[in-house]
Amino acid sequence: MISERFRRLRHIAKFAAERPGDYLELVSIELSLYRAALLSTLISGVSVVFCGLGTLSFVSVATIVSFWDTDSRTLAAWLVAAAWLVITLISLAIASRNAPKDSPFSELSRQVRLDIATARSHYADDHAS
Repeated sequence: MISERFRRLRHIAKFAAERPGDYLELVSIELSLYRAALLSTLISGVSVVFCGLGTLSFVSVATIVSFWDTDSRTLAAWLVAAAWLVITLISLAIASRNAPKDSPFSELSRQVRLDIATARSHYADDHAS
């Protein structure tokens, strides 16, 4: 029983040893795709943040200054703060939605699982004969 398990593991290791070039190429491709998606998301997020912060700061100051000499000055300041909180939550939701969903090595993991299944079935066929 133990020798059978060692034989099977040796067969799977031999099969995997023939494929390192394929795995390295797949890792390289997946890393470049993941890096491109992450970089694009990061750049767009930073630009939106800077533009939005600039615009909203001026709008906030203008709103508070407009109500400065009225009885609603405190209410206006709290409404501006609440608006900033809502904007922050919306930005967080957008950033979470746009983040890459897959892990950087999902395709490599899938390919390794397929190769192991192939090696096992090939071993089972060889052993049955």
